[in-house]
Amino acid sequence: MLSISLLESWFTHSSQHMRGFARGAVFMHVIETGQYKQVVNSGAEFEQGLYVQQSIESVLKRRTAVVRKLKFNESQQASMLAGGASRPVTRIDQDRYMVCAPLLVARELVGVVCIELEKHRDDHAHDVLAEVENAVNWLPLLIAKAAAEDEDGSGAAIGIAVSAVALSQKSADTAATAAVSAMAHHLACERVAIAFIESSEVRLFALSNNANYESKHTILRRIEAAIQEAVDQHETLVYPPVEGLYHSLNAHTELSRHHNSESICSVPLMHAGEVIGGISFERTGGAARFSDEEIELCEQLTTLIGPLIEYRRRDDQSLSQKIVASLNARAKYMTGSGKPGFRILVILGLVLFTASLFIQWEYRVTANASLEGAIERVITAPEAGFIKDAPSRPGDLISLDQVLATLDDRDLELEKQKWSGKQQQVSREYREALATHDRSKIGILRAQLDQSEAQIAILDKKLQRTRISTPIAGVVVSGDYTQSLGSPIEKGQILYKVSPLDDYRVLLEVDEADVTDIAVGMQGEITLNAAAEDSYNFIIDKITPVSRAENGANYYQVEASLEVAPDFLRPGMQGVGKINAGDRQLFWIWTHKMVDWIRLKIWTWW
Repeated sequence: MLSISLLESWFTHSSQHMRGFARGAVFMHVIETGQYKQVVNSGAEFEQGLYVQQSIESVLKRRTAVVRKLKFNESQQASMLAGGASRPVTRIDQDRYMVCAPLLVARELVGVVCIELEKHRDDHAHDVLAEVENAVNWLPLLIAKAAAEDEDGSGAAIGIAVSAVALSQKSADTAATAAVSAMAHHLACERVAIAFIESSEVRLFALSNNANYESKHTILRRIEAAIQEAVDQHETLVYPPVEGLYHSLNAHTELSRHHNSESICSVPLMHAGEVIGGISFERTGGAARFSDEEIELCEQLTTLIGPLIEYRRRDDQSLSQKIVASLNARAKYMTGSGKPGFRILVILGLVLFTASLFIQWEYRVTANASLEGAIERVITAPEAGFIKDAPSRPGDLISLDQVLATLDDRDLELEKQKWSGKQQQVSREYREALATHDRSKIGILRAQLDQSEAQIAILDKKLQRTRISTPIAGVVVSGDYTQSLGSPIEKGQILYKVSPLDDYRVLLEVDEADVTDIAVGMQGEITLNAAAEDSYNFIIDKITPVSRAENGANYYQVEASLEVAPDFLRPGMQGVGKINAGDRQLFWIWTHKMVDWIRLKIWTWW
């Protein structure tokens, strides 16, 4: 049979903190009669009308809570049954309604609580079923506490009273002060103090019956030392010491000798498996020492009240304090026992960071690179005409004076034949004039003969120019007319570009953020996509002062010459070049770009 005093304490506390409470009662099962008898009420006789009996029967049948809307006309009453979980009841137009909930202890239905509540018509967010169920959920915990106490349930009653006082306060400090004052009253103690660990040291948080305790510096320090003693040993410490137990009680002895504390009990406060503080209980003036039952009660009260105050403390913290506490908790979790791998990584990271501040390393500027010939000859069309043949294509290796293309020469041949025939005619007339000694005719024919010979010489030159050849040996870089035979070309039109194979230059695209770190004469290495397994040395010859925008960034073109040019190299090959810019601090090498970006953004925003 449950203790009536325990039920009364629980019902009184719940009704005081339940929003809209009007009246209520608790009905307990009587084994002899099989009926449910009213054992606790709110002070006024609870009306046991038909609607109350029906609600109790619904609870007994379904073992779930029942919400019944109450109207002035009882014939219009309607009930609504809740499921297994709490469900909000909203948009109720009536001013008053009743909630009946089962009292379950170890899955056994031992009673029913019926409560009438008033709800404002505009308070749509008020969950009346949850209000009652939250209060009922406290009862099994209190019953379990009471089971460990004497048969009259006094220990559980003290726990309920202290919890009720703490929960009724608005802040953590006032809740802690009220709780320790209530414990001092119920346990006949002169002082009860609660302290929490802050920055690895125990700091007093609340002292019973004295909110302004800052002035009593000496006694506060000794109370903190006594609680620290219990926290360090993870044990409940009692002074005078119990025979057969050998704990360090130096701080407790000092507190007793200087402040007339005849009996002291200090209990460490546990939360989530860790010691977060402690509570000390002091009796003075010849009061009886703590009995075993009272020591156990002190431990139970600490277990009940300590986490409650801790949660209130955390809830009162500012957002920044909550963030710092969350980060500290995460760090403790990651570095706790069972995680040696993480600790090893942290240590290695710290060692690497420290080493990077002192180690000097070669700093190399990375840039995209491409190859070009040291010189490039342009082959142009010597005359206007039409392409007759063009066998050469980009990539072809060519020798000196090799023909790259030929132009159609039929018109030139016809023109040459025309002038050759005219030359023969004029030559014949010139010989006849010489035979007749016609001097005037001889002069005219001589001029015409010279003209014909000059035209033929010009046509011979043009016919030679129809064969387009290369002035150097190398590789064709551009120009492909294999698919354009017969197409017209203009005089001076660029047809081919030829580069030699024995001399190259490296073109590097250096980011503008790195261009100040390099200089002419610096050395570097290039690795080509065509030969990723090898690298080739180069020396910077020139840094162009003009930037080029590409892919959202500015690049400066840097020219360099290869020390050794392998035979397989071809103009246009691409790769990655790295310029040796001297030794720098390893940490600077890793972070300088990020630091420069941050500096630029700060300067922009400032």
